[in-house]
Amino acid sequence: MLIELKAVNKYYQNGDQQFHVLQDINLKIDQGEFLSIMGPSGAGKTSLINLIGLIDRQYTGDYYFNGESYQQANDNVLARIRNRSVGFVFQNFKLIANNTILENVELPLLYGGLSKRAARPIVEQALVRVGLADSSHKLPSELSGGQQQRVAIARALVHQPKFIIADEPTGALDTKTSAEIMQIFRDLNQREGTTIVLVTHDPQVSLYGDRLIKILDGAIIADEPVKEGSHAIQ
Repeated sequence: MLIELKAVNKYYQNGDQQFHVLQDINLKIDQGEFLSIMGPSGAGKTSLINLIGLIDRQYTGDYYFNGESYQQANDNVLARIRNRSVGFVFQNFKLIANNTILENVELPLLYGGLSKRAARPIVEQALVRVGLADSSHKLPSELSGGQQQRVAIARALVHQPKFIIADEPTGALDTKTSAEIMQIFRDLNQREGTTIVLVTHDPQVSLYGDRLIKILDGAIIADEPVKEGSHAIQ
């Protein structure tokens, strides 16, 4: 078991009001799964993935990653675990505009203590995996939105994370480009066994996963397999 949440609750305090943003979450994710989390805006998706991604420790209940609880760990320990174990892909790419593609992708490796010389072949291989072998010298502004998202995926892959959290990765892309990006995630999962946790509000995008979690008002309201043969953006 890679990830397990047991009776997890989270509250926000706003003045005199308390908001129950995650309600009694029980969830297991195995190594190699492709899990889609779907729900409308405000459903609690971001709160849930911040917790799964070891960003947020302010909750009640239990969260186990590889059988260990990090709720009491300090920020430095959590940062080290995140850098080694979690890859993040966001809707708006979050690339550094003045850095080349190579420099953007190598950042997690440099943070992890690798030299630029040692990082370079790893970065180049990651760019090959996402179809951008000849783009390492370019700046983000020279690439299309779909290509920038490919760079973000390469950056998430370079340190061989235990799992990737993809937060609305197609939200800024057109339908054709969205299908291409989702196929990359699907190939990573099927061919390389990469665990994917996909967050989306789009029912078509959610079908690329093998399992669908529906969340509403902070609670899981459905946990079901995706029907075979439905993995496509129409």
